[in-house]
Amino acid sequence: MDARDSLRVCLLAWSDLVAAERACAAPDRSVDTMAAFLHGHARWLCAHAAAGDAVAEITEATATARRAAYPTRTRKFRVGSCVEPQCGGSLVAVIQPHEQLLPSELRCDIAPEHTWPAHRWRELDRRVSRQNASGGERWLTVVEVSKLWGLSTSNVYRLASVNSWRRRANGRRVYYYEADVLQSVG
Repeated sequence: MDARDSLRVCLLAWSDLVAAERACAAPDRSVDTMAAFLHGHARWLCAHAAAGDAVAEITEATATARRAAYPTRTRKFRVGSCVEPQCGGSLVAVIQPHEQLLPSELRCDIAPEHTWPAHRWRELDRRVSRQNASGGERWLTVVEVSKLWGLSTSNVYRLASVNSWRRRANGRRVYYYEADVLQSVG
């Protein structure tokens, strides 16, 4: 419903702009009618200064509606950093459509050979425990820090800068040294 409302609001705004600037009657407020109205005025709208914005907004609203109507059946979520030495990836839990709650495997998002099916999770747990006990370094993403401490990502970046958190980057992903984060935010 939210996706349909977003699409409706987007179409409403652009239909009102066309009607006002072309001095014609606005369509009724149904999604189908507004879409047909905009389609009928497409050539004019394409020549308008805001054409790029119209295309971007309608494309985004359409994509959101499509994702809501046809969701992917495989769910993925990040569970932590990859435990392999010198790997900057993240372990991702993969839940297949036939699975209810527990993922069938954990896999690294950058190294496909770093994969742990469910029957190897105890081994993975022992590795993580050994690394933590031996003082192994732990690094957190901006999103992890944000979610764990209820901070906006902009506040995470600000805290990292103000408190000189050690950081490392892997491609576009930035990681902060866990001990520095804990010292600043507990």
